Amino acid sequence: MSYLYTWSYIRERYPKLEMYLEELLKARKIFNLSGARNRDEFIKLIEESLAPLLIIKDWGDKNILDVGSGAGFPGIPLAIAEEDANFYLIDLSQKRCAFLNLVKSKLCLNNVDVFCGDIKDLKNNPQFIEAFDMVLSRAVSDMDYLKPMVFPLLKRGGSIVVFGKEGQGHFIKPGLVLLKEEKSL
Repeated sequence: MSYLYTWSYIRERYPKLEMYLEELLKARKIFNLSGARNRDEFIKLIEESLAPLLIIKDWGDKNILDVGSGAGFPGIPLAIAEEDANFYLIDLSQKRCAFLNLVKSKLCLNNVDVFCGDIKDLKNNPQFIEAFDMVLSRAVSDMDYLKPMVFPLLKRGGSIVVFGKEGQGHFIKPGLVLLKEEKSL
């Protein structure tokens, strides 16, 4: 979607993305959010976060885990675009988690929950075993590293989608490939 339409179209269709952008710009230094330094760089990150919409059509009533969410990429933009899905954002940094909770509150994102901790905390909690339909990761792009950590959290038939720079997968644009792998039934 983000590569088929202009930022103005995306912003018009999802007004909360503009609000999210403003929160990012206000808080970027306080919370040590991202390497992005200006509005255009944050817009690029938001657009790239929407890339899974190009390859996954059914988001309704799904439980989606964003591993290493950081400033909320890709979880927050996708939660804004797909209000019927439930997003669980996990990050180790208490500052980033505070920012994610601030954004959740200010944007009234009732489909978002924030966990501050390590993915191993979820993996060792029976409540989260086979609880997720999809795991997203922009922070960790090595599928072989990620799989053993998140496969126990995925429902059978669930998918891992990682944002990579190259490799076999769904080519979105130069420097962005989505790698998708499903957990066997």
